[in-house]
Amino acid sequence: MSDVRTLAAAFVVTLATITGGAALTGFVTADGAAPAPEIQNEHYVDGDAVANDTPGQADVEMETATRSQTVLVDPGVEPTGAVPVSPLALLGFGGPSVADRDVRPLANALIENGHDVDVYVPDPEQQRRAVPPGAEQGPTQLGERLAEADAFVTFRTDYDEAELDEIESFAESGGHVVVATEPDAAFDQPGAVGLDATLDVTTEPGYVYNMEENDLNYQRVYAEPTEESDAALTEGVDRAVLPSATPVGTTIAGSDVLRPVEGSELSTTRASTEAPLLVRTDGVVMVGDSDFLSPENAARADNDALIGNLADFLVTNDRTPPGPGGQQSPTGPTGPTEPGQPSEPQQPSGNETTG
Repeated sequence: MSDVRTLAAAFVVTLATITGGAALTGFVTADGAAPAPEIQNEHYVDGDAVANDTPGQADVEMETATRSQTVLVDPGVEPTGAVPVSPLALLGFGGPSVADRDVRPLANALIENGHDVDVYVPDPEQQRRAVPPGAEQGPTQLGERLAEADAFVTFRTDYDEAELDEIESFAESGGHVVVATEPDAAFDQPGAVGLDATLDVTTEPGYVYNMEENDLNYQRVYAEPTEESDAALTEGVDRAVLPSATPVGTTIAGSDVLRPVEGSELSTTRASTEAPLLVRTDGVVMVGDSDFLSPENAARADNDALIGNLADFLVTNDRTPPGPGGQQSPTGPTGPTEPGQPSEPQQPSGNETTG
């Protein structure tokens, strides 16, 4: 019995010592609580981590004057489930609850300048239709839409072989293409590799981050124009913000347009990187991020100027518009008109979505 009493007394003394020490600490700090430990994560305490949380308003403008053209956008929607009544809802025009890819700043700039924005969503019913034995394989759904388009914007990687051939033919016929990818897309084999090879571009796995200088957090990296960058794409762009960027590239020299600022590193190696985040080869632009096109990011740094430049790039192409039956029209290429000259009349097409 005496052992039980001894243990109970020892427990009471120990408890009193602990609570008394805590009370003493609170008394010393005069706020009733012990001081919080210092945070050791540099990206939470570094003064450069939050550079500007009130960026202002985006002002996306286009400089190129051309005839009305059709820009086909593939937001990467799988051919399953219900599709919103308006295809533009997939680009954010129907509100955040239905937007699959919110690129309103780019789409609005095109529409306000008289161009058509067409959204491609595969029809699952049409995909299930088999080609009769001996019948000639016609164009895919994507091929039919590309035949009516002047430029193409895609966030997708999982194209089949026939679709890749159609994308390649579209680019070779003078159509301009913008491919926006994400860090995880590099692991979508073989889709991403197939698209990269078709357009002569490359993508590296991993994402770029910067603990020293960034926009709001370490993964939102700044990118600056290179010395040899395309002036048409970098006009008015001192810095762009890419929220989640992966390195991209091409085998053609002088194609680098934007590179991350000093101090940037690659997640897969933890080593410093200067790999480009936006490249251009002929009529193809590859950018290692897609979120910079959203309304909330268009106002960061000079993203609005970059988006406007991409809109100009899309409509300044050598694509000959299709005539009746998909034949090439004799109207010639769709480059910019001379200042003060009227734009060429719009060519009718069957799958346009106008603003």
